[in-house]
Amino acid sequence: MKLATADGRSRRAEQKRSERREAILSAAERIFSQHGYHAASISDVIDAAGISRGTFYIYFDSKDALFLQLIERFIGLMTDALVVVDPKKPEPARRILENVQRVVDVAFDHPDLTMMVLRESRGLNADVDAKLDRLYGFLREMVEGALVNGAKSGLTRRVNEAVVATALIGAFKEAFLHQLVTERTRSPDRQTLASSLFEFGIRGLLVSG
Repeated sequence: MKLATADGRSRRAEQKRSERREAILSAAERIFSQHGYHAASISDVIDAAGISRGTFYIYFDSKDALFLQLIERFIGLMTDALVVVDPKKPEPARRILENVQRVVDVAFDHPDLTMMVLRESRGLNADVDAKLDRLYGFLREMVEGALVNGAKSGLTRRVNEAVVATALIGAFKEAFLHQLVTERTRSPDRQTLASSLFEFGIRGLLVSG
C-alpha cells in the first residue's frame, strides 16, 4: 500500500512538472511571437506564465534554451506532418495536396509558434541560426527530393530543384505570415489556403497540368 501511494505521488508530481513546463513553453510562444526573440526577456516570459524566476530556472537554463526548445518543437511538428510521396503509387497529386494541407494545419494549429519561427532573423545567435538552418535544410531536402523523384517518374517537369524548392518554401512562408500577421483577427479557410498554395506552387510543375 505504501509503495502504491508513493508511486501515485510520484506520478502526480511528474505530471505537475510536465504541466508547469508546458505552461512556460506556451507563454514563451506568445511572448516571442509578439516581441521577437531578441526584444523579449525572461521577465516577460515569467510574467506571462505567472511563475517565479526560481521556478523558471528549474526548467530552463536561459532564454536561449527556451527558444531553441520551441524551434525544436516546430521542427518536430513539420517533420511529422510531411510524408514522402511515391510517384508510382495511385493519385500522387492528391497525396501532395494532403501534405500541403497537413503543413497548413500545423501552421494554424500553432499560430504563435509558427509566427515566432518564420519572423526570426539570422545572424544574431549562432545556435538559433543552426536550428533555423536545420529546419529550412530539412524542408528544402524534402522538396528537392520530391522534385527529383517526380521528374524521374514523369510526374513533374524537370526544373532546377534547388531554385524551385527555395521559391516554394518562400511562397508558403509569406502566405502564412500574411495570414498570421495581416489577417490575424480572421480565421483562415484552411482548405482554400492549402488548395491555393497547391495550385500556385505545385500544379504547374505537374506534367499532366
